[in-house]
Amino acid sequence: MRPLNIQAGKSTPGIIYDPEENMLSISGSSLPENVYTFYKPVIEWIDEFSASPVLEPAMRIMLKIHYYNSGTIRFLAEILDILGKLRQKGLQFSVDWYYEADDDIIREAGEELAEIAGIKFNMISGQ
Repeated sequence: MRPLNIQAGKSTPGIIYDPEENMLSISGSSLPENVYTFYKPVIEWIDEFSASPVLEPAMRIMLKIHYYNSGTIRFLAEILDILGKLRQKGLQFSVDWYYEADDDIIREAGEELAEIAGIKFNMISGQ
């Protein structure tokens, strides 16, 4: 699968897929003016990924979102939904949700997103 590398901006997260590590990382603030325009290439990349005949096992997904808007949560849920459906093709993955130990808002956002997506998150504090 081809790498994905979207550099972080002032109001957009960095999004990187490293095929050698089989790791997808989304980190930073996610407050894009047009959430659809920003996340559309990511959804297209995941659709391309899902069409691949061979899926690497044990993908690691790292989510380190500091600030976000409601549209971001919608697109993260969509990304996780697509990946969740790939389990039928044999894709295994884990999701690590990072938050500061004293940031209840981000922690709760991760818990809610995990519930929406129906996926167990590894909740990692202090990062």
